[in-house]
Amino acid sequence: MKKIFISVCLLIGISCFSQTATKKYNSFYNRYEYFDSGGNMIGYEKYNNLSKQWEYYTTGTNSQPRQPTQYRDPQQLSISGLGNATSILQNRYNSNVQQVQNTVNSIINQINNLDVTDEQRLHISDTFQKKCVDEINRTRINYSSANETNRVIKWLYDSVNTIIKNTTASSFNSNSNSNYQNNSSNDYSNDSKIKSNYGKTLPVYNIAVFDHNNKRVRDETISTNSYVIINDNQIAFKKADGEISYRDLKNKVYNERKKGYEYSSQWGGVFIHEDLKYVEFFQGSLAIGENYTYYITPSGNR
Repeated sequence: MKKIFISVCLLIGISCFSQTATKKYNSFYNRYEYFDSGGNMIGYEKYNNLSKQWEYYTTGTNSQPRQPTQYRDPQQLSISGLGNATSILQNRYNSNVQQVQNTVNSIINQINNLDVTDEQRLHISDTFQKKCVDEINRTRINYSSANETNRVIKWLYDSVNTIIKNTTASSFNSNSNSNYQNNSSNDYSNDSKIKSNYGKTLPVYNIAVFDHNNKRVRDETISTNSYVIINDNQIAFKKADGEISYRDLKNKVYNERKKGYEYSSQWGGVFIHEDLKYVEFFQGSLAIGENYTYYITPSGNR
């Protein structure tokens, strides 16, 4: 009888506890609401999207949130290396900008040293400033890219070579034949040694590479069986392995300062020293900028 009485008490206690609160979901507020046995809401539970956890609130004015369900914090992204990456990009950008500026300065310096009339030099300089330098300044260029920077530098040299070619060609066409012969920059009286060696094989003893600033960058190894052949309208360099590089010779102009003859060519400008000490093959269409110098005599120098 005693055991039966205890069992009945337990059942009554459980039944009373289950009736103290009722949980219902409110789809309008997107929350669970808790009601007491009298139908009064005593609290609610709502999901916090920011903290990603359920939080319980009582309906009293001094309500405190129920201890929330614990979730693992999201993994934080490491941004410690962003500062270094930004610094590297900025340094690369600054370096490439300076490289282009150095190229512009070098071209201007070479224009000032061109063996042309003062009027031609001024026209070349002004045209280069307006069509090249000003164009770069108003164009958005990705200087953080080495390829883009090299493209700009090549464009600068190609452009100034075209400007020089057009300027000197127009001057040539505007003069009479007699005036052209009297022009000191086209004095051919010292080319007898060159002409006397037309068609002959002239051994090359050394090759030197010079940059846009006329600075000697390196010397290249050369085999003994390499030579240059000069003709009236063409020059060729033959390597020992049989590879031959040709350049056509046009618009012959005497350079008093360098003591030799400059030629324009679609494959790259050429300079031939009047005593055949050396010849120069330039990268641009005229004899300006980066070049390969082929020393024909052992004592040849620039």
